[in-house]
Amino acid sequence: MKKQSILALAAFLFISINALSQHILKSDHIYDGRVLETNYIFIRSDSKQLSKDWETYLNKFGKVDESKGEITVTDIKTGELSTYLDKMVSFIQDNKTFSTVNVLFLDENDNTLAPAQINQKELERFFYDFYDLAYFNEEVRMAEADLELAEDLMEVAKKDQGKAERNLEANLRAQEKLGKKLDKSPEELSKVISEKDEIFQELLKSSMDTTATEKNSELKEEVEKKEKQLIKIKEKKDRDADRLVKREKEFPELTEKLFEARKTLEKAEQVVESKKLVIQDLKKK
Repeated sequence: MKKQSILALAAFLFISINALSQHILKSDHIYDGRVLETNYIFIRSDSKQLSKDWETYLNKFGKVDESKGEITVTDIKTGELSTYLDKMVSFIQDNKTFSTVNVLFLDENDNTLAPAQINQKELERFFYDFYDLAYFNEEVRMAEADLELAEDLMEVAKKDQGKAERNLEANLRAQEKLGKKLDKSPEELSKVISEKDEIFQELLKSSMDTTATEKNSELKEEVEKKEKQLIKIKEKKDRDADRLVKREKEFPELTEKLFEARKTLEKAEQVVESKKLVIQDLKKK
């Protein structure tokens, strides 16, 4: 919390110093076919966002109308800037790396007010208050973008945890399935061995009969089939046993990955919550 307070103080000082070092500039501008003097400042901010902030800011000075990028303020609410002020015409220029906020201060005849007709302290306050507001809003937007990035990382962590859980569950299901197969193997082996023995005993009796050549041949084939079946069952049992051993060996690593994924998600959630608090604190200022 102490660190956040220091960062907040640093941000405030940065904005304040920038505002103090920012100059209100003046130059000629063509408006309604005439060359008039405009007051303006430079702000490093996106012109689209800045235009929204500017229009909101101007609402406290009078009735705001926007047309084709030109924002006009009429029915001026206060005479602090100038008692001669009838309306303000402003526009924001996008200069790629920065934006320019231009304002024409006009009297009832649409003539630019002379410097002597404008309260210079109020002029500075007019521009610098918006300068601070614009940078504050920009800071909030950056904090919100930072939060979105943290939330994206949290979603990745959630997916990783889900994947780790599925892998562990699949391992457990495989172990259970292989275990059941191996449990059945002795019964299958016993059954086939018993069947083979019965056929073999019948073959022994039949071999005593010299006239039962065809039957002996059939019985021999049956014995061979049972022998092949026994070999197949044993091979399958060995494969299942190897697979079960492999799954058992994988289990500790999969469990560790799940624990790591959960820890990573917890950390990501903690970061997201801290980012949300930063935005809440910013918006309270």
